[in-house]
Amino acid sequence: MRGRATGCAAVLLMLLAGCGNGEDGGNDGSGQRGEGGSEGGSRRPSASGVDGTADPAKVFTGAELGAVLLPPEAVGKGAKALEIYRGLFDQHSGGGDWSTCAAGRDARGELWRMQGASAERTFRPDPAATGEDAPFVHERLVSMPAARAGRYLELRRELHEACGRVTVDTDGAPVEQHHEIRPLPDLGDEAVLETTRTTGGDEYDGSAHYEVELRVGGVLVIVGAGTDRDLTLSSAAQAAQRVGKDLYGAS
Repeated sequence: MRGRATGCAAVLLMLLAGCGNGEDGGNDGSGQRGEGGSEGGSRRPSASGVDGTADPAKVFTGAELGAVLLPPEAVGKGAKALEIYRGLFDQHSGGGDWSTCAAGRDARGELWRMQGASAERTFRPDPAATGEDAPFVHERLVSMPAARAGRYLELRRELHEACGRVTVDTDGAPVEQHHEIRPLPDLGDEAVLETTRTTGGDEYDGSAHYEVELRVGGVLVIVGAGTDRDLTLSSAAQAAQRVGKDLYGAS
């Protein structure tokens, strides 16, 4: 049975994903394999930031954010986009259940108090795949002043450092969530790749699930594609490019 660890929507999306490569295979977490670049010699996904050229106090409405969400074709030919949800971003525990980690209580509490307009949507790269384990991409954009968005990412790093391993009680048996966070220097003004593995119980095999959280000016770009690291990275780069170009006028 799924327990409280799968209570929030973001975690449900991650646990229901079943696509892509669940093993690191020597990847350094940034889209590259070791020092030789990504598999096949392709370039690491990248996107420019806007710090120093954009108004750091500028914020956007949910409608403005919704207008620059990725088009379906960005995640795959023939992909299907589900309904756009707009509203007030006022909490994000994403990547697992942190409630049992006392060392991360202060960071978690400050994260939950952050607010900003948001827009989000889920995409299905394969519209014919309709099962719970069908591949997906989930994108969320959140608007804050740039300093506040930077603080958000700082707190995410603190939370991962304090709570690298968390034991979570479920209806079946306790499970362990393993958290890692790594910088992505080529995406936006600052970015991190978060990796979560859940072990224990009858349903969790320790497969890695990925989420990119990055900042372009004062817009947080949060993108995950479950176990598919490459799709997570490439979708996050495209999302950051659209935010920079369409909201900030970056070239």
